[in-house]
Amino acid sequence: MLEAALRRFPRKMWFYKKSSDHASIHDTVWYLADSEAVEYVSCRRFIAEPGSVVTGIDSSAWNRGLGYFYQDIKEAMGMIRVLRRITYRLLKTLPETAWSYTAEHPIHGRVSLDQWLEIRENAFPEHIQQMERTYGGWIEAASAGKSAISPRRTPRIESFAP
Repeated sequence: MLEAALRRFPRKMWFYKKSSDHASIHDTVWYLADSEAVEYVSCRRFIAEPGSVVTGIDSSAWNRGLGYFYQDIKEAMGMIRVLRRITYRLLKTLPETAWSYTAEHPIHGRVSLDQWLEIRENAFPEHIQQMERTYGGWIEAASAGKSAISPRRTPRIESFAP
């Protein structure tokens, strides 16, 4: 679903932001990748530690703190694919009783594994709609001759290169 949505948007606009407090498409994909990693752990916690607390992430803080602008979107997509595949395989093996396990969710309160999965499945369509609004803003700005917000520049970290 996400890959199909990305094909609808020209790559040259993936970094466009209506303003500094709005996410670009690139930012949104990295947020989804980070969310997928957090939700991967949350899913496993639901199963291994029923009744525990699952966490969320602050998208603005993570975007600012992690410098999404400098990270490769292909790696984000690869991360999402791998973590979704692993989670899917785990969920297929669960006994029926596991679907009633609960955990405390930071936004939705106490939810069952089944409810949590439904919440997760709605996240991608909601973010794709956000990307569509960003695209609409880019088209509007381009027709008005406005430029995109420039991300802040920071030095590259070469020591993390493989």
